[in-house]
Amino acid sequence: METPIKLELVGQKGELFALKYPGLQIPIHVNDELLEKFKASDEYIVVENLSTAEYSEQSWSSSETKNQIRA
Repeated sequence: METPIKLELVGQKGELFALKYPGLQIPIHVNDELLEKFKASDEYIVVENLSTAEYSEQSWSSSETKNQIRA
């Protein structure tokens, strides 16, 4: 069995949760259903970060950011 991937829960905005994924500079954003699937999976370990204050609002995707990505 392979070592589980460690995901760090670094913030929440509305119904979305931000998870820091190894190797990615910006967190991935998931809904509650997907977060629960990660937590229930043997392939992932979800660790809650107690210091979410350091998580920047700029890391959240906005419609402006999404348009820049598409361009």
